[in-house]
Amino acid sequence: MSVMNKIWVKARSINKTIALPEGSERRTLLAAQIIKNEKLAKVILLGNEDIIRSEALKNNTDISGIEIINPEKSDKHELYAERYYELRKSKGVTFEDAYNTMKDTIYYGTMMVKSGDADGLVSGAIHSTGDLLRPGFQIVKTAPDISIVSSCFIMEIPDCKPP
Repeated sequence: MSVMNKIWVKARSINKTIALPEGSERRTLLAAQIIKNEKLAKVILLGNEDIIRSEALKNNTDISGIEIINPEKSDKHELYAERYYELRKSKGVTFEDAYNTMKDTIYYGTMMVKSGDADGLVSGAIHSTGDLLRPGFQIVKTAPDISIVSSCFIMEIPDCKPP
């Protein structure tokens, strides 16, 4: 069994909710479709619903049954803004700043994780590593004794023969 197959088996068994803040990006849409079809997790696409649906249609991607949340119109926007404000007011963030920050899909998705409304967030298709990590450091933070953050990715190429 391949590494990815082992990961997929585990993912199916734990049934987590994953927020995808790059909801209108074509690779993200395809990933959402695969995750849904393979029952790997519950997916939530973040962004403007009209744009997401238009891009899905344009790219022949089936996102039926996948929840879409537009942070700007969400009923949790103000609640998340209040929570972000409380976390960042000592750094000079005003409530207005917090309210505007929660319009950003990565910040909103990170607040979903902090609030327990999502188990994880996957991003990086169109955002830089810094754009992804900044909300994590500001909202989720590291454990008290942890000062280093690391990441990795797996690239598995089936039937790849070495040169």
